[in-house]
Amino acid sequence: MDNRQQLIGELEKSFRTTFRMFRKEINDLFGDECTSTEFTYLKFIMGKNEVMSSMLSQEFNVATSHITAVTDRLVKRDLVRRKRAENDRRVIYLSLTEKGEELVNFLEKKKHRYMEEKFKNLSDNEMKTLVKLFSKITSSS
Repeated sequence: MDNRQQLIGELEKSFRTTFRMFRKEINDLFGDECTSTEFTYLKFIMGKNEVMSSMLSQEFNVATSHITAVTDRLVKRDLVRRKRAENDRRVIYLSLTEKGEELVNFLEKKKHRYMEEKFKNLSDNEMKTLVKLFSKITSSS
C-alpha cells in the first residue's frame, strides 16, 4: 500500500473515531433530555419555524418512517406539534412547542460549554486551519 492510501486510511479511522466520540459524549451530556439526533431535528425545525415532515426526511437523508417514529416521541413529550395541511391532509407540518424551544435553548448552551471545553487546547489559528481543511473537503463534493 502506498503512503497516500495509508494516510487516507488513517484519516478515515480518525474521522470515525472522532465523530463517534462526539456523538457519545453529546448524548451523555444531554442525558435523558433527548438524543443528539432528536436535538438535531428540533434545532432544524426551530430554525425554520415550521417544516414539512418530508423536508426533514430529505434534509437528513432518512426514511419518512424514521422521521415519523422520532416525531411521535417528540410530540408525546410535548416538544413538537403536528399540523395537517388544510389543502392536502397527507402533508404534515411540524413546529416546536414553547417547551421544545426552551429545551433547544437549554441544550444549545450545554453543548456550547462542552465544545468550548473540548477545543480549549487548540489555538485560534489551529481552529481556523481545521475549519479551512473541513471546508476544503466539503466543497470538493
